[in-house]
Amino acid sequence: MKKTSYLIILLLISTACTTKTPKTPKTPSNVTSWGIIEPDILNKKIQLAYKANLEWAAKPELYVFNLFELSGLKKVSYEYNADSIEGPKNITIKIIRDGFLDDSVRGDIQHLKLNKDNKGIWQILTINRTIRCWRREKPIYSSEACP
Repeated sequence: MKKTSYLIILLLISTACTTKTPKTPKTPSNVTSWGIIEPDILNKKIQLAYKANLEWAAKPELYVFNLFELSGLKKVSYEYNADSIEGPKNITIKIIRDGFLDDSVRGDIQHLKLNKDNKGIWQILTINRTIRCWRREKPIYSSEACP
């Protein structure tokens, strides 16, 4: 029994210590297309936060709460994947928002890829977005405008 417990603990530790390059979070099967959003505005907000010594600027796991509108939504979820537990250099974040107070757009999914530069400052490299409409027959996400 002790040997089995030891092997399980060893397996868990070795799995937890393995570093991998972050992958794009799994996309739901009802996504038909993605649009690209320029990250310039969000990167400017991050830079201003660094200059103002705001704590969240150095913690990308808090970007969801400081860069995106989350109030009044029915549902918000996100995934955060880093290439390393200690000292990550690359991160992907997937945000799913649902229940917009909008008569055409119901919600969206955004994938962000971030990178830490040589000065230790995070920047968003890419943002891909797909939206879900209230008035589509099927519950699909698409980069197309809502009817």
